[in-house]
Amino acid sequence: MKIACLGPAVPYRGGIAQFNRRLATQLALANECFLVNFSRLYPQILFPGKTQFAENDRPTDIPNHRVIDSLHPLTWLKTVDIILKSQADIVLFHWWHPFFAPAYRVISGRLGNSIKKIAVCHNLLPHEAGPGLRRAVKLGLGRMDGLILHSRDEHTSALHYFPKAQSALAFHPLYDQFPGEDIPKSQARQRLGLDEDSKIILYFGLIRPYKGVDVLIEALLKLKMDVNLKALIVGEIYKGCESIRERLKQLPADRVLLIDKFVPDNEVAVYFRAADLVVLPYKSATQSGVIPIAYRCRRPVVATRVGGLPEAVEDGLSGWLVPPNNADELARAICCYFSELNTPDMEAGIETIAKRLTWERYVEVLSDLAASIKPN
Repeated sequence: MKIACLGPAVPYRGGIAQFNRRLATQLALANECFLVNFSRLYPQILFPGKTQFAENDRPTDIPNHRVIDSLHPLTWLKTVDIILKSQADIVLFHWWHPFFAPAYRVISGRLGNSIKKIAVCHNLLPHEAGPGLRRAVKLGLGRMDGLILHSRDEHTSALHYFPKAQSALAFHPLYDQFPGEDIPKSQARQRLGLDEDSKIILYFGLIRPYKGVDVLIEALLKLKMDVNLKALIVGEIYKGCESIRERLKQLPADRVLLIDKFVPDNEVAVYFRAADLVVLPYKSATQSGVIPIAYRCRRPVVATRVGGLPEAVEDGLSGWLVPPNNADELARAICCYFSELNTPDMEAGIETIAKRLTWERYVEVLSDLAASIKPN
């Protein structure tokens, strides 16, 4: 089959671009695939970070058409022409924000009935609330033939919006494209200048209000009696979270390391391999790309019971689950891990989950969904 993967890819940074590229690579093993990418993703005024582009990103062997301008309808029509001329059988629309609803509505509506249109839904709604978002979801996804969801909560929500939709549940596979995912802990710590004997927890990802870094800081304050505990907080601070720097000053300088940057792919694994434990103190979530990286690097996680995170964490086997906005329980889970450090059960739990979360399995679910969609 010929498959068009529509969404951000090289040279854009971020989880959606990484997912799109990795999925296209897997699909290309048995299909003819090409990327339908953006020439302009967000207008800069709407982007709260430093840059939308990745540093030192590796080129892709998959054809990459950078054509969609999110603000320019003529490029949406050009996108339709490219897909139709390619004679694609399936178009995968990566959906994560209603901002793209008008473009997706036009493109999906003009592709006709002979091409199967499937939305890979990373988030039905954005994490930040706003007016008209639910209407935008119906607009952007209303002409899709099928939907892939990454958590049971999202699957239930999708059926609420589209009760007659063909849909399937497929969990986020493990990321396996980051160099150095198996380097020894001692080597990773040496590269980062970290003490080999420290107990190191890692927060990784963009620092935004819903990610709960403030709750993590409260938990660390409750753990201040443990002089060997060190926190790595790694991720770009988005606008609106600048106060995090001041709050971190409540902690001893030698107990926390803030790395305020978006980490390029060739540096990602070293942070996970240097850590003992990965912490996701999110106040809200649908699912997370951080957990698949942690599992691939064989690191357990502490995550909150929000969205699809409980579906990705086997409580007591691959990590721990705690209530959101609860610094006491977060601190208790961190203590629990270090009191049972390197237990065989934790390794076994991660290994069991890792065997389920493969890209091969994800493609199977996607292929079954596509096969169930009948031409109109």
